[in-house]
Parts: sequence; C-alpha cells; structure tokens
Amino acid sequence: IFHVAFPFGRNWYYYDLREEFRFNLLRYIGRPKPPVHDVPFVNLGIHTSYELLNACGSPEDLCRKAKWLGHTAVGICDRNTMAATLNLQKECANTGLKHIFGYSLTMMHEEERVGLKIYALDNEGLHNLLRIQRAVMVDSEDNTLRYEQLLMYAAGCVPVFATRSVYWMTGHPKQVERIRKGAEAVYYQIDANEYKADRIDREQLEALKYYFGNCYDA
Repeated sequence: IFHVAFPFGRNWYYYDLREEFRFNLLRYIGRPKPPVHDVPFVNLGIHTSYELLNACGSPEDLCRKAKWLGHTAVGICDRNTMAATLNLQKECANTGLKHIFGYSLTMMHEEERVGLKIYALDNEGLHNLLRIQRAVMVDSEDNTLRYEQLLMYAAGCVPVFATRSVYWMTGHPKQVERIRKGAEAVYYQIDANEYKADRIDREQLEALKYYFGNCYDA
C-alpha cells in the first residue's frame, strides 16, 4: 500500500506514503453535492458602514451575504447612530429577510460606564430606540445614556449587556432587576474577543472567567 485517502472539509484527499506529505485533491467521476447552508441563528452584532471606523460592510452587502448563508434576518447594532436603519429595511425587503434594529451605547450609572446593546422588538421599542438615540447624541455632552433614561425607554426593547459589564451587573442586582421589569428581557453577551487589541481581549477573557465562576448556573 503506497497511497492513503482521507476526508478533510468537503473534499477527499490522498498522499503517497513514499513521498513527503502534502494534500492532493482526490478527483472522481461525477459531480460533488452542492453545499447546503444550515445556519440556526441570526447575527445580531453587525456594525454597518454607517458607523465610523468600525464598519464591516454596507447593508446591501450584508443582506446579500446573509441570504447566501441561509439566514432569515439581519440585525445591526451600530454605535451611537441609527443612520443605517432605512437602508437596511429596504435591502431586507428586497432579499426577503427580516430586519432587526439595534443600538450600541455606553450607559452611565453613578460614575461607572457600562457597555450594552439595545434591540427593538416592536414599534414601541423602535420609538424608544429613537428616543435613546436622541438622548445619547443630542442631550448628552459625553454621548452616554443615564441609567434613569434607560429605565424610561426600556419598554419594547431588549438590552444585552456587554461581556465586560458583568462586574456592574453582579454589583448592582437591584438595578438590573429594575431594567428587567421595564424591558421585554435582559441578556448578557458572551464574547471571548473583539479583535481590537490584546489588552481588550484579555479583559474579555477575564470577564468571562468571572461570569462563569460567579454567575453561571449550569
């Protein structure tokens, strides 16, 4: 026996035992089955080209790729802007996808900054999301949302606390409970990295370690 065949990914390969190992595509008669995408989730963490210095694509490109991947919806969460919402709604309608409007922001509670995303579930939530946008970009001098304002505008929305917000959440359970009562639900985002800097990724991992050690109940 001089040849060995093995599967890797979607193809079969072979190599000659008498030679140095390398991938050789094993060709065969017939046609390979076309790939079928089975994606049982919707990406809610997309930052569009309307967010300055942190974009991953235009609404057109994002909807086209989501459709190709077999997604059923597209969710955006640009930081401190809702400029992409109308174009996203139009492109989702053209491609047969549902649109999900979200907003990334920083909340201020006392002197602590807390990162989170907020998603609208219905028309009431969308109206409150627009009020949040105004509070952050017009009324606030430092582009943050006060905790009291989040309570005012929580109806119809779902806040998702950022990974590194776990310390504030565990230190202020009563405040989190007040948000939960006013909003449709409250979630915590499990994200191991942000691909921005090693320092930030280390902080992400430390926050996850703290979460699983102190908050997570299997």
